[in-house]
Amino acid sequence: MKKVVLLVIMSCLGLMAWASVPETRIFNVVDGDTLKMDIYRTPSDNKTLRPAVIFAFGGGFTGGSRDNDEYKEYFDFLCDNEVVVISIDYRTSLVKKAAPGALTSVDGFTASLMTAVTDAVTDFCTATGFVLQHAVEWGIDPDKIVASGSSAGAITALQAEYSLANGQIPAGVFPANFNYAAVVSFAGAICCEGTPVWTSVPCPMMLFHGDADRNVPYETLSAGAMGLCGSKTIASGLASCKVPCEFYTFLGADHSIAVSPMHDDLYTILGFIRRVCDGQQSTALDAVRFVPGASDDYQKNFSISDYIKANL
Repeated sequence: MKKVVLLVIMSCLGLMAWASVPETRIFNVVDGDTLKMDIYRTPSDNKTLRPAVIFAFGGGFTGGSRDNDEYKEYFDFLCDNEVVVISIDYRTSLVKKAAPGALTSVDGFTASLMTAVTDAVTDFCTATGFVLQHAVEWGIDPDKIVASGSSAGAITALQAEYSLANGQIPAGVFPANFNYAAVVSFAGAICCEGTPVWTSVPCPMMLFHGDADRNVPYETLSAGAMGLCGSKTIASGLASCKVPCEFYTFLGADHSIAVSPMHDDLYTILGFIRRVCDGQQSTALDAVRFVPGASDDYQKNFSISDYIKANL
C-alpha cells in the first residue's frame, strides 16, 4: 500500500514539475529583437484539443518579461486545469523609438505610445498566428484561444481584439473568420479616437480594474484626438452592443489590479474561460469590490501628466 501511495505522489509531483517547465520557441525576429514564447502544457495525446490563453506581460511598453514570477501561479493553475498557456515576448518600444525629447510633451508621448502599441499588437498577432500553425501539434483547439495580458500587455490583448473586430489586421495573418474566444484583461485599455466603436461583434471579455489606477485609466483619458479608454468605458460600450462582459471594479485600488486577480481570482477566471469556450457565456456582470483600508476620499481623477509620470 505504501508503495502505491508513493507512486501516486511521485506521479503527481512529476506532472506538476512538467507543467511548471515550459517549452520555449522563437516565433519572430523583428527590429533586431528575437521574440520568444513559453508554452505551458501538460502531456496530451492531442485527441482532445484544449483551450489556450496567449498572455502578454506588463511593463509600460518600456520593459517586462514573459517569465515574470508574478504570473507563474496564473500559468500553472490554468495549465493544471487543462488550459494551455502561451506567454509571449513583444517589442517594448515606447522609449526605444521615441524621438529625442518626445516623451516630455503630451503630443510626443501620445505619438510614441501609439507606435509602441502598434508594435506590441503586431507581435501579439504574429504570435497568435504562430500558435494557430502549431495548434494541433500542441493539443490546442484553434476556436478556443483566449487573449490575455497585464497592464501594457492587457492594452495589447484588448487592442488586438479591437483591431481584429474593426478589420485592421492585414490579410493573411489569421485564417478567414478567426476571432479570439475571449479577452481576459488585468488593468487594460484601448487606444482609439473618441470611444471604442466595433465594426463587427467582438468576443466576450473579462475586465479587472481599480478605479484609483494612475498607470492605466479606469475610464477615459483624452490626449488630443486620441483617447485611452479603460475598462469602465470598454464595458459600457460592450453592454450597448449586447456583448457578454464580466467587469470587476475594485474601489480604491491602484495599478496592483494588473496582477492581484492572477492570485486571488483564479477560479473566477477559469469559470469564465470554460463558459466562453463551451459557448455558454451569454450574460453581462458588473461587479464592485471594496479594497480594505481604502479611504473614502481617495484620488481617482488623474491628468495626462499624472499618467506620464506614473509610467516613466
